[in-house]
Amino acid sequence: MKNTTSLFILALLLVGCSNVKNNEGPSEELIALRTELDSLKNAKAEIPMDSKGQISTFLTFQDNNSEEAMNFYISLFENSKITHVEKYGKDGPGKEGTVFFATFEINGSQFACSDSPMKHEWTFTPGVSIFVECKSDAEIQNLFTKLSENGKVLMPLNNYGWSTKFGFIEDRFGVSWQLNLE
Repeated sequence: MKNTTSLFILALLLVGCSNVKNNEGPSEELIALRTELDSLKNAKAEIPMDSKGQISTFLTFQDNNSEEAMNFYISLFENSKITHVEKYGKDGPGKEGTVFFATFEINGSQFACSDSPMKHEWTFTPGVSIFVECKSDAEIQNLFTKLSENGKVLMPLNNYGWSTKFGFIEDRFGVSWQLNLE
């Protein structure tokens, strides 16, 4: 998680600093990013380091729904669990009770997430998606149905020539999933 946290901090700094114009004072966004960075630095020492060197997918949620998304995802896959949750307190910078930093596993693969205390100009994109190799027709049908509910179907389940069945969806949280059955 150390590398993931460091990358998250670096990304926040780069996004915030790229918007600062010469000869102007710090923008509100940069001040908020500095506050968030200070909070992350202070909490970094408290995060369990049982997975040094682990590469994880990091999901930044902007609608304070990362905990809901984590619980939804782990309910869909075997061998899945939330491994760590740290929430914002009353002194912010995020909304009290929302996720400051969390880690979870989906079928043994490690993920991390947070609720961003501010809205960014970017969000999730289908250009980066979670790829799931399904074991059976029942599994791909079930995942496709549940993940696409209140989401968007980018490619319906079908045989596109490279596998028996494939589907591409964006779930209700904006995260994209490719589901494949050989």
